Amino acid sequence: MSAPQDGSTMIEGRVVHKVSNALQITFHAGPGDPLAVGVQGAGNGFGAKTAILFGFKNGGTGTHRLTYRDGSVVWVQSRDSAPTILSRGDGTALGTIQRADTSTAVGSTAGTLFHFVPDPEEPRTPELFRLLVLDRMGAETARLDVIRTVGGWTVRRLVEDLYNESIWWDRAGQPLPVPILGTRLWLKHAPDPVERDVLLGACVDITLGLRPYVAVMK
Repeated sequence: MSAPQDGSTMIEGRVVHKVSNALQITFHAGPGDPLAVGVQGAGNGFGAKTAILFGFKNGGTGTHRLTYRDGSVVWVQSRDSAPTILSRGDGTALGTIQRADTSTAVGSTAGTLFHFVPDPEEPRTPELFRLLVLDRMGAETARLDVIRTVGGWTVRRLVEDLYNESIWWDRAGQPLPVPILGTRLWLKHAPDPVERDVLLGACVDITLGLRPYVAVMK
């Protein structure tokens, strides 16, 4: 097992069904307790929660809750044909994510935070979608794999500038009855709290909200 280099960070999120039939994504940044857990539709009304409970809604639009191990909360409001809204548990706005053929995260003060674009070398394989995360100046700051099949957990990619070895490459996982199996996020630096919340909120939006962030995901 190799340690991260030069302050880089990898955060892996895996999706399962809760007993309530809601999808749940658990994020780890290394061995030990989870960094955070996202739950589908935790902020929905009674009718929408009932649809999830009886298996009529396997992911999709709704208000999903991301809870960190310190108890802090981020709400991810996934919507059809409208930007995703991100906010903290106390109602403080974090920003929005505007989706089209590529996607852009915009902060609460209207400044651009990130652009999500397809990896120009290989944007889609049978196992995963590959995205690049660019900063406001267009420089690559992270890479995001959206895992489509179990084989996606074991697909290696060129990450010498981030990790010599992923600590999860030897743990393939099991088939799950979920639309997307999870996400794998490599960052070139440890994110600040806003960056972390927006990027993990995007992972929740993609996996639980089933929102396409680039054209090849549609």
